[in-house]
Amino acid sequence: MNVIKVLHVTNVEKENYYLANLVEYSDASAVEFLFITFGPDDCEFVTDFRRREINAMGIDAGGRSTYPRSYRQLRSIFAEQKPDIVHTHLFDPSLIGLTAARRSRIKTVLTRHHSDGVHAIPSLAKRRFYLGLESYISRNADHIIAPSRTVREFLVDREGVPDHKVSIIPYGQTTERFDAVTPDKVAKIRDELQMDRGPALVCVSRLYHRKGHKFLFEALAELAANGRDAYLYLVGDGDECDELHRLANELAIADRIAFLSWRDDALVIMAAADMIVHPSLEDALSSAVIEAVMLAKPIVATDISGVRDTLDDGKYGVIVEPESAEALRVGIAETLDDIESAKRRTAAGREYLLDYMDAKRTADATLEIYRSVLAQT
Repeated sequence: MNVIKVLHVTNVEKENYYLANLVEYSDASAVEFLFITFGPDDCEFVTDFRRREINAMGIDAGGRSTYPRSYRQLRSIFAEQKPDIVHTHLFDPSLIGLTAARRSRIKTVLTRHHSDGVHAIPSLAKRRFYLGLESYISRNADHIIAPSRTVREFLVDREGVPDHKVSIIPYGQTTERFDAVTPDKVAKIRDELQMDRGPALVCVSRLYHRKGHKFLFEALAELAANGRDAYLYLVGDGDECDELHRLANELAIADRIAFLSWRDDALVIMAAADMIVHPSLEDALSSAVIEAVMLAKPIVATDISGVRDTLDDGKYGVIVEPESAEALRVGIAETLDDIESAKRRTAAGREYLLDYMDAKRTADATLEIYRSVLAQT
């Protein structure tokens, strides 16, 4: 059987465990990978794959004004590399990459990394515009991979994608990243961030309005008013940073919140936490929720796409209503009241995830999709 040549197109600039695991656990005698990112050629994403001796390049698409040039670059790269399949990720790379692949008569696969964000756009005109683009993207993909049940439901039930065209494959997991988080690293972080002053809650996400920080802040304010001596550590940056600082001051909880910006040691900070909180209003399959379970950290997460997949419908963590400060407050308080039981639940969840999201199993499933796409007439 000939080796299938798959060229991935994304705009990721940091190292990416999901795609790295796909490469590591795929049958090298059956599939060859190439990676293109819209980021610069010297970004971490490209450097990491080159270190693994995988062909990767950045085309430095700095913004949407450069996308006509990016389209031409992709057409040129496709002509040179002659991939059997173009596999795209995220909105802009998929819009341009699938168009270029179709014009080049190359088979296509799309991984849909978001769920209902487009459906939640307040402006009706803007929402219709982006849903039209989503429909165009879906039509131009020969097959779509959904990382969670909810993403698949949105594609099939809300956006009219044919049922047979969508498969669920979660992000493949291994233990390596988590085994590198040692007790001495955790102790050092707890000391650095003064995590022993009270229950330490960690939230890892972009500081973006659809990530639900507002509701988490309001919940923390209520906890403080009720005598709960909890502290919140935010890992991530984004355009909501100034607004969240203002809200923390307004709610009189600024002394209980540490804005840590983006950290390369985010996993260690999560491991040092007493609890992980995930108040997001949208995700496809949250890496932070997966990482909480893999680190056996008690977690309270909102009921959005992928959370029920990861927590097995609440068996391994607390799932609460989105956009509700009160639901978050209750979930956090109840978890803190029985923290040892919560630890046991998530520890059991680690074994569940290592089976359900096993990197070899997900890589094999992805390879089968490549084969089925190439078999289509």
